[in-house]
Amino acid sequence: MTESNEVRLTLHSDQNGESVTTHFTGQAFQKGSSIYIRYTELPESAQQEVRTTVRISKDEIKIMRHGGVEAEQSFRQGEQLTGFYRSPFTRFALITHTSLIHNELNGYTGQVTWEYELYVHEQLSGTFKVSMDIQAS
Repeated sequence: MTESNEVRLTLHSDQNGESVTTHFTGQAFQKGSSIYIRYTELPESAQQEVRTTVRISKDEIKIMRHGGVEAEQSFRQGEQLTGFYRSPFTRFALITHTSLIHNELNGYTGQVTWEYELYVHEQLSGTFKVSMDIQAS
């Protein structure tokens, strides 16, 4: 069995000059050479909750969301990767072009930052700078 550790997450996202900071409590564990972070996003209004898993490896970050929405996004510095977003109301393909990934993790704590352009239906939707601060609870 993989050892799971409770963590506190601070997720900061800056999109085209607008900043949003959210806080979560989750679980962190290591599987192979990757660190996994799992947390639950509380539903907005009557939507179902969304369970999010973030896989952090040496050169890639992958975000998988399940529940009220289904989505996958992958980030690898200097590369363009495909993903998707599905909800009961819509579905579309996503493309991320990642310009930076910086990993300052020591075990499962520390900070990971990444910057990327997001394309929806092959049109630029925005430029994002994201940081995830992970601390032991």
